[in-house]
Amino acid sequence: MKDIPLDEGKNSALVLIDTMNTLLHWQSKIEVAMAHVNNMFSFNDVVAMVCRGELDLLTFPDSCVLMQREQYPAWATYHCFLACGNMQEIKNAEAEINIRAKKLGCKYMSISGRTGWSRALKNDGWDHLISVLYKETY
Repeated sequence: MKDIPLDEGKNSALVLIDTMNTLLHWQSKIEVAMAHVNNMFSFNDVVAMVCRGELDLLTFPDSCVLMQREQYPAWATYHCFLACGNMQEIKNAEAEINIRAKKLGCKYMSISGRTGWSRALKNDGWDHLISVLYKETY
C-alpha cells in the first residue's frame, strides 16, 4: 500500500506533486465512481479534500482507495469514501487498512456505496447497517 501523507514538512511540495500525479493517474476511475453517485463530488472536490487532509489516499498496484476518519459521539469509524480498481486487490487490502484504522483510534470501518459492495463483501464479515434512499426535490 502506498500511503500519500501530506504533512511531511520539509518535502511538502514534493509530496503534493506526487499526490497530484497519483490522483491524475486515477482520475478517470475516480470520475466513473463519482458518476455512479450522481456526481455528488467532482474530481476537483476529491483533489481538494485530499490536499486538505480530509481524505487519505491509499494506492495499490491496480486500485485506489480514499478513506476518511469520521467521529461520532460514541466512536469513530474509518470510512471508505471511494474505492476503484481491482475488487480482489481492494478486498485483500482490508487488513492493512484495518491496521491504519486502529492507529487512528477507530472502533469500526465503514463503506457506503452501491448495492454491489454489499454483495461483494457479504462473505468477508461486513454487516449491512443502513440503506440510504434519495429523491430529487421538486
